[in-house]
Amino acid sequence: MRGRFHRGGRRRGGTLIMFMFMLPTLLVPLVGLAVDGSRVYIVQAKLAGAVDGAALGAGRLLGTSADTAEIAGEFLNANFPTGFWNTAHFHRDIQFEKTFIMNKITVSATVDVPLLFTRIFGQYYATVAASAIATRKETRVELVIDRSGTMSGELTSVQQTATQFTKSFIPGYDQMGLVVFSGSGVVGYPTTRPYNYSPTSAGGPDNSFQTPPSGGGSDMVDMIAAIKSGGFTNMSEGLALAYLELQKADHRDQDATRLNAIVLFTDGFPNSFSAYLNDPSNLPTSNSLKACNASHGVCQLCKCTNNPATATDATTQMVGWMSGGNTSGQTAGGPYFLASSDSHSADYWMAYSGTPDQQLGTGNLSTAVAKCTYLASTTLNDLRQIPPLTYWGDSTGGTAFNQSGSYKSKSYDSTTPTDSLNVGIAGWNATDSVGLRILNDTNLNVTIYVIGYVGTGGNPDAYLLKRLANTKDSSRYSTSWQVGQYVEAKDTSGLAQAFQSVAASILRLAQ
Repeated sequence: MRGRFHRGGRRRGGTLIMFMFMLPTLLVPLVGLAVDGSRVYIVQAKLAGAVDGAALGAGRLLGTSADTAEIAGEFLNANFPTGFWNTAHFHRDIQFEKTFIMNKITVSATVDVPLLFTRIFGQYYATVAASAIATRKETRVELVIDRSGTMSGELTSVQQTATQFTKSFIPGYDQMGLVVFSGSGVVGYPTTRPYNYSPTSAGGPDNSFQTPPSGGGSDMVDMIAAIKSGGFTNMSEGLALAYLELQKADHRDQDATRLNAIVLFTDGFPNSFSAYLNDPSNLPTSNSLKACNASHGVCQLCKCTNNPATATDATTQMVGWMSGGNTSGQTAGGPYFLASSDSHSADYWMAYSGTPDQQLGTGNLSTAVAKCTYLASTTLNDLRQIPPLTYWGDSTGGTAFNQSGSYKSKSYDSTTPTDSLNVGIAGWNATDSVGLRILNDTNLNVTIYVIGYVGTGGNPDAYLLKRLANTKDSSRYSTSWQVGQYVEAKDTSGLAQAFQSVAASILRLAQ
């Protein structure tokens, strides 16, 4: 037994000695593989970073006149020097592709990494490869600027930051448009007049936004610089015009893949809206004028003979905007002239900062309301109701307003149009309604971005503005709609950061 035991012990001892002799033979290849593997990993990481940087750097210039393939090559050479870690046989392949809807650049590269220890197995090089793709979709952006009276102190800063925002996009590739609003909205760019309300008419954002028209006029940057402030806050009309402009451009281009965005800047809350007061299209609901025999109890005082309007006669149509507020007991005003319906140039309206009364006495509206004794800027007693729809077809009714920051816990009475509060709430409802209409358009898929100025004099309604942008903390957030962005700014520096943040968000989606 002991002999067998000792023989077994000798066998185990012999195995251990043999293993000790074999250990260097085993470890050296393993260490060699680890060292060579680390070298390959480092070169692979360096090459991938260089390829990504080349694609990203050139991708930012996609759509411009720059030679993006050459620029990508320069980035690649700068970030992956010749002979890095003794590499050899460096090959690159840069492909640029331009389609109707998108520019794309593909950067690929391979290089041989010399191996040190694994040569004993006949492997002298390891080839590593990397590739990256950058794309740049065409964008269509409608910038909507609140130029109401409360903006007078910050208007210059808004103009400067809005100009920089506009210059973030590429002329000849991206499309830009401008709408401004106070009591009334107007398209500032393109400058074509008279304005056409049809979504299939000419107009809409274009790619010449930094090029003055050859026949004379102003580009978008010039129009931003010309803006003057004054008046109320007809936000619903500003958004309705922006949406209409996007529809025009979409009809013109027939390009369903272009990224569509509305960027809204405001420092306040809606307190007015536009309406067709004697609309004959859906009687009796659409006609908001009192019947003659019910007006003031004295038929002879009722002078609203255009009751309702003649559909084909513009001189009988009482189309204008109404002013209100968030305080009950004050007198509502209107109807006032719509800037978009006037023959004056867009340049004229950018520089206009007159009072609402001055907007009343011109054009067809003046003719239409001249025969209404109690329908003027100081009284709305000839109205029997607040029109159920705005001039743009958006509802003035709803209940969400009573959760907002501007009309919280207020009551709405559409049968008392003379009270400023009811007109203000109707303006809030109309803004909420047009936002819903835009978000529900699955053809355009518009993303709404909102910048709210909360600095001196600023009082934006974050509750409403988040609903417009469909942010994830909105009270009506839906995954079926495009998710936008709501950014607040409290001073000049904050304005610049807010516009930069929105521009970056749009361009990230475009890439």
